[in-house]
Parts: sequence; structure tokens; C-alpha cells
Amino acid sequence: MVFLSDLDLMKDIKESDQDLSFFNPLAQPISRWYEFHKRIRLFPWWLRYNLGSGREVKLKNRIIELGMEFGIPSPWMNKIIRHAIAEFSKKGLGFDYYGYHNIYHELEATYFTLLAAKKHYSDKNFNFTDIKYLFLAALFHDFDPLKRFDKPNEEEVEWFIRKDNKIKNFIKEGELNIEILIALIYRTAYPFRDNIARHAIERMNQLFSKAGISDDDKKTRKHYHDLGWFLSVSERVAGYALGSFDRAMELARLNAHGLGWHPSLINKESVKYFSLLKEEKEMLDKVLYCVSKKYQQNFLENIAKFKEGWTKEVEIKTLLRNNEISLVPFIERNNEKIDVNTLDRIIEIKDGLDISSLASNKKKFVKSIKDSNCILITLRVKEKENKVVGFAKGGALEQYRLRRGTYDENLGENNTTFIEPIYIQSGYWGEKGGHILRLQFLNEAKKRGYKFVTGYVHRDVLTRRIEKGEPIKIVQKYDPDKLDYYRTHLDLFNYNLFI
Repeated sequence: MVFLSDLDLMKDIKESDQDLSFFNPLAQPISRWYEFHKRIRLFPWWLRYNLGSGREVKLKNRIIELGMEFGIPSPWMNKIIRHAIAEFSKKGLGFDYYGYHNIYHELEATYFTLLAAKKHYSDKNFNFTDIKYLFLAALFHDFDPLKRFDKPNEEEVEWFIRKDNKIKNFIKEGELNIEILIALIYRTAYPFRDNIARHAIERMNQLFSKAGISDDDKKTRKHYHDLGWFLSVSERVAGYALGSFDRAMELARLNAHGLGWHPSLINKESVKYFSLLKEEKEMLDKVLYCVSKKYQQNFLENIAKFKEGWTKEVEIKTLLRNNEISLVPFIERNNEKIDVNTLDRIIEIKDGLDISSLASNKKKFVKSIKDSNCILITLRVKEKENKVVGFAKGGALEQYRLRRGTYDENLGENNTTFIEPIYIQSGYWGEKGGHILRLQFLNEAKKRGYKFVTGYVHRDVLTRRIEKGEPIKIVQKYDPDKLDYYRTHLDLFNYNLFI
């Protein structure tokens, strides 16, 4: 059974796929059948979307309900949101994108921006046209399907908006000006300082002139500049205010991956990120104090938890560097009868850190650990009764479902083991724990007769390992999130050279 809206979405995809300059598969190169394959692969998601399930649908409904409170026609909003979700998803920036600037971020930003705009609308600081501008600008502020990096490029966003005939028709139907819309998006450039700010302001002024706003009309120009600033702060605050600390940490980890940060920097850089918002206190107050107490509290509590996490990390790192505690690896050889406390700790650590698109559910995860062929290395604190604070896990390549676009020539040869993401409890990252676990895993895989170890790791990390002499080949590159598939040749790997 195919719903009418499913057919519309498939038609949307077919129309824009005809223009290959507007095409961004996650992995290169791609065979010709990919165009057909990606539509088939996304069909179950389209079906769930039209049946009303999935977190994108819930946010979409909340956005439309909120828009209707302003008097925005729901059919117009629905068409636009559907187009945005379809475009982001088929361009690889949907459910399988391992980066911060995905479709869910756009929807969160849109909902929160409209939510924060309600009081300003009732106070007549914003008018009806402003609200429609905010809706469209928030939804498409990261619309960069060919992005080379996770961080959006405003020039490319402008290019794609001008190229997309459907978006231009939506703007026309809403009786809006495309130049003003794009100017608002330029104001979301981050960090808005120095050369970035100078370039954005220069382009905004050019766009205002093209929109027919004279240089002398400083009041109107300032109004739209401030509207863009309002959008910029709203979209940066959105995810951290709407959700719990689990969602805040998920965002921080995705952002860290996109920027190539080591996991040990997540709490530190998050604290710095929120500190920079203090420089925009004027607008932060206009945004934050126009939403419910619950969202204000979420935002402030999440900031406090990042600070608390960083403080604990400093304490742990001090103990490690003073040799007051030490990290030791342990090869878990009796997986079928693994200690209950050890298993519980592994699950606890994984649940607190897992944002991987390759993640399995808890039942499958436990089953995979108890598989006799599973390679499991735990990281323990010797001075704390061997408390588990991290682990590395993997198994035969044939047991894993690889990311879209990955082809491994050794699949079926039973000579390759796949290593999953390494998990280490916050505070213990950055003190060679990950390095210890990985080397132990490689050594154990070699002892068990495997010839290769494969997995997914950020490209910058792989490059550093290759430069140090590790026998690694990057098999499949993924852009823009750079979570690449690689292969380590164990016959060429010398454990003693890297410990």
C-alpha cells in the first residue's frame, strides 16, 4: 500500500535527482544503481513518516500546530516541511547521517525559534511576516546538501536555496522576499566575529539593497539584522533547551565528531561553547525568557552538568597523571559466563555514550557479548577494585551490517574482525585508555588468526595513525561527516612498536 504523500515524496526525489550537481551521496564513488537504491532504502522511513511515527513526525506536528497559532496556513507549512525532510534525507543528511547539522537539528531549531517568537509576536515586536521568515530561515539555515564539512557554508546554502524551484515557490506563496530570507540565514554564521562577521554583514547589506531596502532605512535593516540574530541564538540553544542531558550530550558528541575533537574535549569545549553565549546575553535573554520555565530549566541544568562533568574529568586526570590510579586492560575470555556486574557496567557505559548509527538494541548487544567468538577487552581502574571504565568489542565481519556505501572485498572470507566504537567513561578519555584498548584488541584479533581488523573512525584520527606507521588503508571515505571505513593489516602490525 502506497500513500499519496509517499508518491509525492518519491516524485520530489525523482525530480531533483535529475540534476546531478545537486547530488550528495554520503560515500564516493557510487554505482549508477544508487539513484534507484536510495529511494527503495528510504521507503520504510517514508512509510513510518506518513503513518505518523518517528521523532521527525512528532516535531513536524508540533511545528505546524504552533504555526497555526500564528495564523500560518497548515498546508503551506506541511508542504515546506515535507520538502525539507525529503531533501535532507535523500541527500544523506537524515537518519543515517553521523553529524550535528542533520534534519532533526533543523526541525528542533524551527520549533524552538517559533516557540521563542510567540511572546515577541504578541508584544508586536515581530509581525506576521517576520514569523514566516523565521519559519523558513530556521528550517533551511543549514541547507547545504553538497557540504564538504559538517559545519554549513552560508554561500552554499544561498546557492542551493536559489537553485531549488520548490523553495522559491514556497517563498513566493508566502509573499516573502528571497533576499531578506537569505540575509537572515547569513546572520546564523558562527562564530559571529572577526572575518566571519564582517563577511556576513557585507553580504547581508548587499541582500538588503537587492530587496529594495535603501541604505538610509537603517531601522528596517536593523530590524532584519536583529531578527537574524534572534534566529542564530535560538537555533544554537534549541537542542539544549528542549531535551534532557542525554539529548544535550548527544548533540555535543555529534558536534565534537563533526569538528574532529577528541572525546576527552567534549565537556571542556561544551563549557566554552556556553561561555561564548554570555557575550550575546542581550539576545539570549530575549530568546530564553520567552519560553517555558521547563525549557529554561533544561538549558541551565544542562550547562551545569557539562561544567560538573568537566570538573570531575579534571579530578580524574589529576589522579591518573600523579599515578594515584592506573588503567589496565583485561581480555574477557569467558564471554558466555561473563560476570553480571561486568556486563551491567559495560551496558551502563554504552548507554551513556552511544550515538552511533551502527548501534544495536540492548538484547542484541548482550547476545553479541555472550557469543564465544566475540572479542571483548575491558578497561579497569586497578586501585578501585578493577572497576570497569571502558571497553572495546568486536567480532567477525560477517556478523555486522555495514554503513550504506561500504563494500568489503573480504566479506565471506572469514578473515576479518570488525571493531565497534570504543567506549570509555567520561573523565578517563585522553589518558591513553582508548589507545590501550585498541592495541589489545588488534593483538587479540591477530592471536585468534584474523588477518584484518576493520571499523569506522574519523578521518583525521586515521590520518594520524597512518602517519605513525600503522598498516591502515582507508577503504571508503564518507563526506561530509568523515566517519570513514578502514582496514588494518594484522600481518604487518607489530604490537610492540605502538604500546
